[in-house]
Amino acid sequence: MHWSRRFLLHLLHCSFYPKQHESTSFHPPAAGHGNIFKPNPEGAGKAYRWYFGGPAGSIDMPELVGKSTYGEYYQGVDNWFTANNVDSVKDFVQTYVQDIPECGNTKKNGTPRPLPSDGYVKHDSLGNSHPGPCEVWCDDTRVFHDANCAGKFAGEVPTKIPIDLKTCKPASELVFYWLALHVQPWQVYINCVALDGAGAPGSSSKNSTSTASKATTAPTYTFDEIDEGSVGDDADQGEAAETPVSTNAPETQAPTATTAPSTSSSKCLRRRA
Repeated sequence: MHWSRRFLLHLLHCSFYPKQHESTSFHPPAAGHGNIFKPNPEGAGKAYRWYFGGPAGSIDMPELVGKSTYGEYYQGVDNWFTANNVDSVKDFVQTYVQDIPECGNTKKNGTPRPLPSDGYVKHDSLGNSHPGPCEVWCDDTRVFHDANCAGKFAGEVPTKIPIDLKTCKPASELVFYWLALHVQPWQVYINCVALDGAGAPGSSSKNSTSTASKATTAPTYTFDEIDEGSVGDDADQGEAAETPVSTNAPETQAPTATTAPSTSSSKCLRRRA
């Protein structure tokens, strides 16, 4: 391969890592691993007008993975999240890296976009990248999460991430978070897209889950097994929209002393207050 082409690919798909520090610290963005493109974010200012696929920043926290090997980094992160009462990637970023740009290299209040009518947020390279958790939020409701998105969508480029359209329809913003576990320091990706309230059907799509009041319990993470040292093997390609939590409503009695049928509602996960 010609050296100039090789350099270009290296620039687009790899990063230059500064020296590690003993304490948790934030680093400015380097060349990164892509972004969502449907709905399409806007770059934050002229510097990111044409390309905003780099990380919002990098974090020196080797303790996140513990003694896990590369293929199991995501499990180490999930264990650390559980031990430290971290509910989500969003919670982690806002709690431990407060100086990171809220929307990474994308604009907070850009031109409003319609939701993808097919119920999938699309990412240009997630299925062919590094292990680590990713999630999608519509306002304060998390509509997708997986502990290892590169394994979940292995080989799928572009990557189709299922979301709950019914929940997202009234939202004003969609945000994608991804913690990419390559080498120290870890990379954090954040893409924000303003929503126009259009594009989603009036009823639930095949990826949707019913909505209800705020959940009272922290979300539970699940994992997809991948081969150690590789994220390119075949992985479960099934949809991974958040599973609703159903609760039975109390039975009520009509004046005639007959019992009304019980009803149930489903809950979407929300970020812990």
